[in-house]
Amino acid sequence: QPVTMINFLFLLLLLGASASCFKLPQKFIMKGEVSCESPFQEVGGRCMYVDILNKGTWSVMRNHCKSLGGDLVKLNDGEVYAALIRHIHGNGFPIDYYWIGATDEGHEGLWVWIDQEPVQMGTPYWANCGCDNDQMPTGGTAQNCALLDAHFHLYFNDGTCSQEANVI
Repeated sequence: QPVTMINFLFLLLLLGASASCFKLPQKFIMKGEVSCESPFQEVGGRCMYVDILNKGTWSVMRNHCKSLGGDLVKLNDGEVYAALIRHIHGNGFPIDYYWIGATDEGHEGLWVWIDQEPVQMGTPYWANCGCDNDQMPTGGTAQNCALLDAHFHLYFNDGTCSQEANVI
């Protein structure tokens, strides 16, 4: 019987942690407060889930998000971005690579969110990279998908879309 209970708890953990991504709030309760369907949590006024168990390419993880009724996270607000970083640290999530919803695929150097809104370059989002410490993507045509970079304290960086990462 203990094995059955452990299997049951493991199944619950997998079911609860397999969802990820960003989802629009279902309803606003009061100004500044939102209600999010499980397993999404309110982070900075948005519904998000940080998936620490599943990894995949940018497109695989985007499809995963869509299957849950969400999409890759759009971090176009410094306060929301700061709230997400506090959420990751405060919950003891691993400092790892996390896909976010920005790309320059098909239009090199023009970074846009999944809704085609331009991505802000520089502070406070992008990591210092390259010899000139540019706060912008420096991967050229080989790196076209944005992620929160474990080696740069979860600042944005460009990655190879085919690499595997977690997702928000």
